Amino acid sequence: MRDGKKPIIRVLPVILFGMAMIFLILRYDRGTGQEAFSGASEGSSLQQDYPMSRDSFLLDTFCSITLYEGGGSEALFSAQELLSYYDGLFSPTGPDSDIERINNRQGERIAIHRDTAELFESISSVYESAGGDLEVTIEPLTSLWDIKERTEPPMEEEIRAALQKIGYLRWDIEEDEDGDFYFVSEDPELRVDVGAFAKGFIADKLRDRLISEGARSGIINLGGNVLCFGKDTDGGSFEVGIRRPEPGASDYILKLKADDVSVVTAGIYERYFEYEGRMYHHIIDPKTGYPSESGLLSVTVVGESSAICDALATTLLIKGTDEGLSYLRQYNEEFEGSYEAYFIDEEMKVTDSKDAGDP
Repeated sequence: MRDGKKPIIRVLPVILFGMAMIFLILRYDRGTGQEAFSGASEGSSLQQDYPMSRDSFLLDTFCSITLYEGGGSEALFSAQELLSYYDGLFSPTGPDSDIERINNRQGERIAIHRDTAELFESISSVYESAGGDLEVTIEPLTSLWDIKERTEPPMEEEIRAALQKIGYLRWDIEEDEDGDFYFVSEDPELRVDVGAFAKGFIADKLRDRLISEGARSGIINLGGNVLCFGKDTDGGSFEVGIRRPEPGASDYILKLKADDVSVVTAGIYERYFEYEGRMYHHIIDPKTGYPSESGLLSVTVVGESSAICDALATTLLIKGTDEGLSYLRQYNEEFEGSYEAYFIDEEMKVTDSKDAGDP
């Protein structure tokens, strides 16, 4: 096998939707500009304690799990425990982190949990087909740029040195005869960063846990990585709003129906710093070592697997609209996928992959 900002929660008052009065419950994360909605009409047949939710700050972002039918508090508690477990396992640091152990390993092999092996496997189809635009070993660059703390870009020689440490397909995951898993690389300087796809993998696992414990309808929001399953309280589709990709914007540029799918956005407009009139954002192109200059402000991917949506969103943003459209078409054909993407460029033009045709 080969492979965020502070939360804002708003409860809006009763509004007019068509001819029906509904309550609109909205959760919003500035890190991605996505919002998930569900309408609950008066006289709903749900139990009195629905919807129910648990909120937390994990995975370095605001996380919310909301149930609209089935499972109850026991399912929510179980999902929250699982979320906390993954937060520790995939953290860049910490005593329970496999990522920290991989990045500070001694020797070619380091034992890892089965869940970590599954994390890498979950996006292997994107990783191996993206031509280096999705790079698991990008950590030397992401830590060098350190967008949260930097006020000016790194020196060019520092970027060149970091690029030398990135190892496209210079690592592997192995399973021995006892069913134990190992991360293997002959490069002692090779380090991994799973930030481009870990939330998607976790969202998929949380959905599976909730459904196994009786949940029939809910929304999982991990810092704007939104996964909806089941129907909303009126039996219709959930709706996810995509905020205009500009700092501080509050209006929507898209509203998407979400029937048992994930909606994941990669955008350049929240985590960045400015230096000498230029913006440097957090999505680093692993080929150049600099923030992506594809001409895109954001890409939103909709599809069944949240892990794949997560990985595709970053990949497509780096590729740009034309190359991204071609790649997504090839990906869907090769892997029998049905993923759709919405590209938003610097002119605020929205390109829907289903309507774009050949670039």
